[in-house]
Amino acid sequence: MLLLDFMGKKFVFKLIYTGLVSVLICLMSTEKSVVFGQSVSAENKDMTICFNNLEFEQIETPLKGIAHKKVKRWLNGKPAIVNIITVNPQLGDVVIKATYGEYYLHNVKKVKDFAAAENAIAAINASFFKPDIGVPLGVSIIDGEIMTGPVYNRVVLGIDEKNEFLMEKPDISGEVIIGENLILSLYNFNQPVYSGFGCTIFTDRWGEKTPHTSTDYCHIVIANGKIQLVKQSSVAIPDNGYVIVAPRWLIKDRMNHDDAVSYSMRMAPEGWSTVKYAVGGGPFLVRNGKIFIDDQKFTDKFLWTKEPRTAIGYSEAGTLILVTVDGRKKGVSEGATITELAHLMWELGAYNAMNLDGGSSTQMVYKGELVNMPTVKGGGKVTNALVITPAYKK
Repeated sequence: MLLLDFMGKKFVFKLIYTGLVSVLICLMSTEKSVVFGQSVSAENKDMTICFNNLEFEQIETPLKGIAHKKVKRWLNGKPAIVNIITVNPQLGDVVIKATYGEYYLHNVKKVKDFAAAENAIAAINASFFKPDIGVPLGVSIIDGEIMTGPVYNRVVLGIDEKNEFLMEKPDISGEVIIGENLILSLYNFNQPVYSGFGCTIFTDRWGEKTPHTSTDYCHIVIANGKIQLVKQSSVAIPDNGYVIVAPRWLIKDRMNHDDAVSYSMRMAPEGWSTVKYAVGGGPFLVRNGKIFIDDQKFTDKFLWTKEPRTAIGYSEAGTLILVTVDGRKKGVSEGATITELAHLMWELGAYNAMNLDGGSSTQMVYKGELVNMPTVKGGGKVTNALVITPAYKK
């Protein structure tokens, strides 16, 4: 309990948790003015999370170190309903992980379903994805296994075994060895992005077939470590096998049926070798304590239109910050631009932060309930989710 004396009266505030993060209610009527490149303030640097609204309701948490709040903000004169979850992994036994809920990457689900399947206390939607096939866009890692590679050099959140965080633009590299003499560079993994000079590998987690390509590419089916079939069009991906999509000019007359095939893959920079879970998104919102928005091939409309948004970040002390901003509800909650979202994450104490998939995908679940207002009743179906679960000890 904390006892404060204010105007001769004593008010008792019950803190959700103590430690690295203190949740304060700031009685200010105007929003903080933030400019690009401005450093995290002294208050934010010591991990105080500051809000300017008394609608920030105190809610009991089922695990130490986790708190949820809902607040109404005014972003450039327009209302926005903001949901915030903070997770201090040092205060409770929790697992912070990405999940697809299924073996295959394209099985889209509502965030509430992901949360239920994982017995999660909290969950938000995560990666961008191709709506036609449901597979994620950008790097994803599950239990230390690389599921998908990068797109457009976009930012990725990584989580290691100790619930410590990285936020960078990692890349993959590797080699494909065919027969005794042919060595090709690995360009990407389970992503519909191709190179004229390297290979893309599709595993059976991708789905039933490889994506369609022009006849400039060959689809090489590998099963039991050997070439089974080569076509210049989409092919079935064998169970527990994979398909190499390579430029035709690179492999023509350089391989044979039943040639032995293997590949190696690694992530850079080096610190990513210990990452256990990762989700991609973009753009950056805050980097090293300063507001920072990079292009990463997003359109102006995407960046500067008010929309429902999902963001994730972490404080310099290692507290995770999950945020959703509801949108497309005129006069109630009109969403946020990427700039407004960046300012919000900075105000919440994020030392690094990034945007995740938004729009109809924006969903936050806490204690089994959908706490935000998605544009689709019950929440739209998404490719994956970031969940917070109890760490069950064996």
